[in-house]
Amino acid sequence: MIGRTLSHYRITDKLGQGGMGEVYRAEDTNLSRQVAIKVLPVEFAHDAERLARFEREAKLLASLNHPNIASIYGLEQAGGKPFLVLELVEGQTLTERLKKGRIPLDETLDICRQIAEGLEAAHEKGIIHRDLKPSNVKVTPEGKVKILDFGLARALQDQTETADLSHSPTITDEMTRPGVVLGTATYMSPEQARGKTVDKRADIWAFGCILFECLAGKRAFEGANISEILASILKEEPDWGALPPATPWKLKDLLHRCLQKNPKERLHDMADVRIILDDAMLPDARVPVVAAAPTERRRALPWVLFAVMAVAAAAFALQYMMTPKRLPMPTRRFAVSLPEPVEDWLYPCLAISSDGMRIAYFSGSWYGTSRSSHLYCLRLDQDEFKLMPGAEGGHSPFFSPTGEEIGFFSEGRVKKLPVAGGATVALTGNLGFSTGGGSWETDGYIYLHLRWGAELARVRASGGTPEIILKPDAGNNEHHLLWPQRLPADGLLLFTACRGDISSYNNANVAIAHVGGKPEARYLVGGTCGRYLPTGHLIYAHGGKLMAVGLDPATLRLTTKTETVLDGVEMSSESGISQFAVSGTGDLVYVPGTMVKCRDSLMQIDAASGRQDPIVIPFGENESLYLTGLSLSPDGRRLAVVLVSANNDIYAYDFSSKILSRVSYELGDEYAPMWIPGNSGLFYSTDSASIAQMIKKQLAGDAKSEAVFGSNNPRYPWSFSPDGSTLAFVESHPKTGLDIWTGSINGGRQPLPFRNTTCSESHPVFSPDGRWIAYQSDQSGQMQIYVTRYPEGTDERQISQAGGSEPRWAPTGKKLYYLTGNNMKMVEIALNPTLSVGSTRVLFRLDEGLHIVAFPNSTYAVSPDDQKFYFIKKHRAAPVTQLRVVQNWLEELKRLCPTGK
Repeated sequence: MIGRTLSHYRITDKLGQGGMGEVYRAEDTNLSRQVAIKVLPVEFAHDAERLARFEREAKLLASLNHPNIASIYGLEQAGGKPFLVLELVEGQTLTERLKKGRIPLDETLDICRQIAEGLEAAHEKGIIHRDLKPSNVKVTPEGKVKILDFGLARALQDQTETADLSHSPTITDEMTRPGVVLGTATYMSPEQARGKTVDKRADIWAFGCILFECLAGKRAFEGANISEILASILKEEPDWGALPPATPWKLKDLLHRCLQKNPKERLHDMADVRIILDDAMLPDARVPVVAAAPTERRRALPWVLFAVMAVAAAAFALQYMMTPKRLPMPTRRFAVSLPEPVEDWLYPCLAISSDGMRIAYFSGSWYGTSRSSHLYCLRLDQDEFKLMPGAEGGHSPFFSPTGEEIGFFSEGRVKKLPVAGGATVALTGNLGFSTGGGSWETDGYIYLHLRWGAELARVRASGGTPEIILKPDAGNNEHHLLWPQRLPADGLLLFTACRGDISSYNNANVAIAHVGGKPEARYLVGGTCGRYLPTGHLIYAHGGKLMAVGLDPATLRLTTKTETVLDGVEMSSESGISQFAVSGTGDLVYVPGTMVKCRDSLMQIDAASGRQDPIVIPFGENESLYLTGLSLSPDGRRLAVVLVSANNDIYAYDFSSKILSRVSYELGDEYAPMWIPGNSGLFYSTDSASIAQMIKKQLAGDAKSEAVFGSNNPRYPWSFSPDGSTLAFVESHPKTGLDIWTGSINGGRQPLPFRNTTCSESHPVFSPDGRWIAYQSDQSGQMQIYVTRYPEGTDERQISQAGGSEPRWAPTGKKLYYLTGNNMKMVEIALNPTLSVGSTRVLFRLDEGLHIVAFPNSTYAVSPDDQKFYFIKKHRAAPVTQLRVVQNWLEELKRLCPTGK
């Protein structure tokens, strides 16, 4: 079977075999995910009635949706062979774990509580497992428990006896009707052994057998053969003496109540089992009552009273000493399945409320051809995520201190919406691209970074103009300040600082500075995304791991050595963001994974046929290649591109030599490259130590960079007039947003605004004759393409009708290209003597892998002969479909990194 394909499932490995069929690992080639394939016994294919009955059962079982139950994706056939498509669960079965002997009490409680939760959820839907046993329970490497083959014993009916009694799933045929034996012999209930009708209490019995085996390291009922096992189940008691002496009395009581042979005397509901398990996690505080024997002599009474009082006093003292030392609640791990996958790692995708009750996350991606990110929120005591309308296209969620509101970033603005539902409120104007890092603190402010770390700022949670509170320190070569958090000590801010010409966020620094005081920061550790916790820990990300170290905020000194506390957290090598969040109650939520390294490529698209051809870029195999922002030289020989890292830089790709060479060397990020007419050099924008400026850089010889059109606001070059004398650029203004300016690069006068309304105007491009400018604006309420006269600004015409962005002129000036969603459109244009707009058609359609970038970088370039288009193709990490939750994680953190607090 290995190597074969069943439907669209490619078999890669055999996982096992049993009475219910053979199980294989397979790749779902349609959805690019790993699944388990259970090929059903061959007799299924020859029994139409049985197959139809099983199909009905499988549909019911597929309705189960719980983090502790392995999902059934579907029932399919290939070549006449029916097979089930199941969730692939990594890890070891409980049978494999039990081969090492009894399981420690805290681990047993954690495992069995998760089993109980899964059974409880299934029983509420009227579904009984009927074949619960250790081999049908898997524990993932993260400690998550998954129950396998839920309800399949009843659905499959016929099975074959095996030699190993722990895997003997059947005794006779026709297992679903009364009078038939059903279940694995070692774990079947007395009513199953007698062939009587069973209900959910049979699962409670099997659960008791598993709990006993975990604690005792031996099975509750044993025998040399099936007959002896059945006799033991019907007549004998487990070896209660095999339980460890330290087993809590509540746990022993639970075992007795689960393993009552009469189902009427057994616990009736798994919810009761779960509640008792929770109680069993607390210390055994029962004090035995001792009755004094009667005495014949009255004179002995005072001594008896004294003894009784002494016992009572001792009991009181014992209870007093124990009460304040209640054992901490154990750490509990589980996975949360997502309604839509996560595909974007540039920004934080998740958040957890301070009370640990709610999780929010952004699905999809805020960039790409569809920009289809959606915000979801989940209460952990409920079953399903809730879609939050009004946050489409956003990123970086964060909760208010009460957990009743969610903040996020969208269109360069800070926004919020109520968790209970309601209108989205914009708290700021357009702050420019790459604003993020939200942290909503109890002082009524939201802390954030502007323009990917040009400054740190705060804005009132009620809305307003952000207040700059910290700028990069040029004296320390700082160029980015990211991910701020207000510390308990007044006036202190924790953040990530990028210093020098670094290419990796592993080389950034988690730092502390006094807001409003001295600008010097104290650099604590190398890494990113630092967070201070009330336990006295500083946690941060480094190389896909979560690290911890003790921190005294009063002295700003580290108090312990650094420890790895979680290995395997998704982290972007391009933005440095690590996908984790910690609640105020000490609960951790994270995306499992490692360092995400992109390997983007360039794509050349033929304008006539739409054919796409890759352009292979030679680059270090172990290095990330995240590309954005394209500009083609006027002669078509070189392509300028932004390589994103901890220090974005401009590179030039030479088509003939196939060499990618670095062009910019400023400390900070460079954006929006644009070739100078004559192919002699580049204009681009840079943010260095919070100074935003446009740079002119000649590529020949040792020419130095030259700042052009300086301003207090960020400016980004966009196009030259045909004679190369006038530059059209975009300014990001705190009040009017994105505006279009023009200026002569030959000096003599200052640049002037061309379009600077409160609407967003950007992407200006001169027509080939220099008399018109095409640009994009949202003045209609939707981003559209406009053309107007230059320099008069008259005769404005809206070109697009269904939305448009990033216009480009054809060399002849008779055609204008622009994007609408993932469609490249072309419109016929006549410019002389007046503007005339002709027909519009779709030139070609972009596939989902081609990248639509965010301002100020450009998405595509057009060749001088008008025949080729150039795009960036994203090669993303696999989408993530689950989040991991660790409740009461602080207890584990204190164990892994003791601080003495």
